[in-house]
Amino acid sequence: MRTVPRRILIVRPSAFGDVCRTVPLLWSLRKTFPKAVIDWVVEDRWSAAIQEHPAIDVVVKFPKREFRSCWRNPRIAIKTIRWFWRLRRGRYDLVIDAQGLARSGLMSWVTSAKVRIADRSGREFSWLAANRRVNRIAGSHVVDAMLQLVAEVGVIPIADMRLVTPAADLVWWRNEAERRNIVGPFVVIAAGNGWEGKRWASERWGELLRTVADDFVNQGIQDVVWIGAPGEEAQIAELCNDASSITQLRSHNLAGLTTVGGTMAVVQNASLVIALDSAPVHLAVGFAVPLVALYGATQPSSDGPYQAQMWCVHGGRGEELGKHDYRDSHKGRVMMGRITTEEVVALVRKRIHGGGAL
Repeated sequence: MRTVPRRILIVRPSAFGDVCRTVPLLWSLRKTFPKAVIDWVVEDRWSAAIQEHPAIDVVVKFPKREFRSCWRNPRIAIKTIRWFWRLRRGRYDLVIDAQGLARSGLMSWVTSAKVRIADRSGREFSWLAANRRVNRIAGSHVVDAMLQLVAEVGVIPIADMRLVTPAADLVWWRNEAERRNIVGPFVVIAAGNGWEGKRWASERWGELLRTVADDFVNQGIQDVVWIGAPGEEAQIAELCNDASSITQLRSHNLAGLTTVGGTMAVVQNASLVIALDSAPVHLAVGFAVPLVALYGATQPSSDGPYQAQMWCVHGGRGEELGKHDYRDSHKGRVMMGRITTEEVVALVRKRIHGGGAL
């Protein structure tokens, strides 16, 4: 840009993990334009992930679930129109569509900003709303691809994944840990997933914990905290109960009990995170917490934990993977089934003994 933007808008409404890994875009913009107002459109249910970030001026909450009914509910339709009108009144000079979907393209276009940047390969023709279109480098990680967008306007990319947990949620976790008598280092396991094609066989979680239990205890770890999103409670309850019956480790089931900020607080205070392809992987990166991740029909080199892909066990290695192959339950199960307990055990042991987990 020839002129320094005064008002900047990042459009990245969802999802939880994607919002977390968009933070480098924010840091980079703030470093290059320290005096600019920087706002961020985010889906309301994920807003806690960035609401106390020091580089943001205003979190613009997008009530996606409510607005879905705007086509059949006149009251919601009016509310939706007013929301977009307020977005236009933001008078932004620079808008970055980091989502690449029709709705994010519409948000960008509505602002009428002088510079609207998007990935040329964005889905649902979202790139039509942009007047600066960037060609993503083939095979690049999604974080690097987003940083390419702002490089278009002279921003120096900063690969800074640091996250900020809401203060109230840190207090909640401190009280919850005390109530559960979690006084030492603990491991977080995120073993649930809404996509069947991303899940690991339930019996292998038990095999994993039974095998590494002594390793954990020798490192002073006595507690395992299981986390999961609403809807994953049944998956996690079964795994947690099985783990409690076969190891000396104490399991704590928090599935469905944590808010977005609460999940952040739990991960931030963990000594190790073991997770499927899900938001806790990216939270661990954002809090510099050691991790081990299990990926199947998703490519870690482009969608895995940023700059931590070496800590992924990949069941889809050697495959030509499409962007959404995990939605194919059969294909996903086959790839996740290739991940052996021995592989994960080896990576966990390497992580806690030689990877600075504690």
